[in-house]
Amino acid sequence: MKQIFSILLVTLVAISFYSCRKEKDTTATVIVVNSAQEPVAGVSVRVYCPSSTCATGSLNENMDREDVTNSSGKVKFNYTEDYKLGQAGFAVLDVEVTQVGSTSPDATGVIKIEEEKENEQTIVCQTCP
Repeated sequence: MKQIFSILLVTLVAISFYSCRKEKDTTATVIVVNSAQEPVAGVSVRVYCPSSTCATGSLNENMDREDVTNSSGKVKFNYTEDYKLGQAGFAVLDVEVTQVGSTSPDATGVIKIEEEKENEQTIVCQTCP
């Protein structure tokens, strides 16, 4: 009887630890550099799922994010809330870099976002100072 109780207890503890697995952050960092490979601060970076790839709806709207690069030429987007544990794969998103006052993108690219990782992509902006 003691042996069965011990096995049951060990199994219960093992299942408890497995089910308490903490989700890691899923982030996308875009680094914008000029043609001299110097960081470009103060440019707008939009990360989005193009309509040709994504259906309209809440997932597409949650993927569309925009922010301005910091002094290191970086901008970070957090997609942890959009990723669900057990999901296979996450997203491949388009990136647009636009200088202040510009009406069209000055540089474009793509970033692959893998679940529970800190993903990073460098975009070269040839027209950025």
